[in-house]
Amino acid sequence: MTDIRRSRRILIAWLITYAALGLLSGLTGIGQRDEQAFSFIAGVPTMVFIYLWCRSESLERGALPRSGLTMFAALVAPLGVPFYLWRTRPTAGARLKAIGWALAFYLLASVVLGGFEALGMAWRKV
Repeated sequence: MTDIRRSRRILIAWLITYAALGLLSGLTGIGQRDEQAFSFIAGVPTMVFIYLWCRSESLERGALPRSGLTMFAALVAPLGVPFYLWRTRPTAGARLKAIGWALAFYLLASVVLGGFEALGMAWRKV
């Protein structure tokens, strides 16, 4: 069996969490009833997963980022993650590739969250 790096396991766990949150929102309707509560419920694991991923990814690469950069990435994710990737990659090509992967992951996560929310809403109507 292939050994999966810790940073990849964190990303997989993050997507599974988003799928579960989408189902929770669809089945209970919390996403429609109380958007602030659902944003908080989804935001806390997101910040934790971003922080854990930044730390494990930097340890795997053997280069610790500047103090506070991983926390910035976790707290202000839409700006922090691309900035983290920009600052931690050695060449311009690698930086652009890393930012592209970050944007692709954001898109995938939003599709997973929305898709599972719709699935949960369909189950609730049955």
